[in-house]
Amino acid sequence: MSEITITLCNPTTGQSESLPVSNNLKVSELLDWSKALLGGLEGNNNLALVKDGKPLSVSHLTLSQAGIHNGDLIVVTTRSQAPAPPPRGGGGLDFSSLLGGNAAPSSATGGNIDFSNLLLGSASAPANENTKITYYPGMPLSDAIVSNPHPKAIVKLLRDNSNLFKELNYYNPILASKMKNAQSYEAAVEIWREDRVKGSISSATKVTQVFHEEKKFTDKLNSNPNDVEAKEYFAKKKRKEEVQKQYEQVMQEYPESMGRVLMLYIDAKINDHTIQAFVDSGAQSTIMSKKCAQKCGIFDLVDTRFEGYAVGVGTGKILGRIHLVQLQIGHVYFPCSVTVMDDSALPTTSSSSGDDDVKPKDMDFLLGLDMLKRHTCCIDLEKGNLKFRLAPGKDFETPFLHEKDLDQSKGGTKGFNAEKANNDLKKAQKEHAEKMDED
Repeated sequence: MSEITITLCNPTTGQSESLPVSNNLKVSELLDWSKALLGGLEGNNNLALVKDGKPLSVSHLTLSQAGIHNGDLIVVTTRSQAPAPPPRGGGGLDFSSLLGGNAAPSSATGGNIDFSNLLLGSASAPANENTKITYYPGMPLSDAIVSNPHPKAIVKLLRDNSNLFKELNYYNPILASKMKNAQSYEAAVEIWREDRVKGSISSATKVTQVFHEEKKFTDKLNSNPNDVEAKEYFAKKKRKEEVQKQYEQVMQEYPESMGRVLMLYIDAKINDHTIQAFVDSGAQSTIMSKKCAQKCGIFDLVDTRFEGYAVGVGTGKILGRIHLVQLQIGHVYFPCSVTVMDDSALPTTSSSSGDDDVKPKDMDFLLGLDMLKRHTCCIDLEKGNLKFRLAPGKDFETPFLHEKDLDQSKGGTKGFNAEKANNDLKKAQKEHAEKMDED
């Protein structure tokens, strides 16, 4: 079995894909690949493959038997638009109707067509280094790839625009590293082409599997309308379609709901030690970690008669209770009763668990409903602050903290190391790629 590289093209949309295939692949299977790879062909059962102006009508033949060789261009079109075989002794073929009237007329004697514009997916993008590049300031990488389908165009664009390359490095650091270390422009182009072809093949394989699976269940349902397995398959498909519709509607009308919600924290002090208090109206009690109590110098005040276990969403050991803590917020002091929990009972995103770990936990200090009610607090999400009632007609407000003020373990961006995050992502993607290659 030998491998050849061919190019599939849909002249209606201008989309094309180059991919390596086995020459033992059947023509009918290649047609299925075309439906999966090229847009606008799904569900169309009246398609034909055309090579050198001649339809490949014998679907059971292999590519080798059908005369398809390495580097050939295969046009995918409807049978009604497929050209008839040329008359004996005839001249060149005119594909102008097939290409929407934009193709140049063929030579009267040669019969050769320049399909370079179709290979790029756009008639305005010639296949050379001087390709016209589509770009506007601030263009995202996704739009740049779609608008510049030819590898030479997108590589040239990535080379000349550092912001686009940074975006590529964020989403695909392995590919970015390969292109950055390429010995030449041509080598970078080849790296990009291979990556796109590999991705197309992977995507096509999945789509083709779905296509054949759906066809199998369609046939089962046609032969037996009460087939349980087939009915369950299409019911599941319908549910997925409904979920996708809801997703698209939300992205269209309420895109903010897809964003990450920052938890509510406020700045506070205990014994002149700065803490970030997590405001949680869903927590029954105000809670402090053992480490936070030690840091603030009040752990000796814990009344161990109130030790026990907290049972709820999670289970944790209660070390005791501090009956009176002066919680300073701004210039105002609020007396609070605090339950002290064992550190292991509180969630943390820190990778270290040693006693010297200085990374703050997600909940060093949790201001619960008991203290919120005692001080008649109001969570004002419109203004973004927590309001305390000091006296009739006299309120005190403190703002909720922004992302830049919060450590990563609390969902913020303070102390974020972009280089470390990129290296971690690159390592994870490399391990995933190696695992996929092994499988």
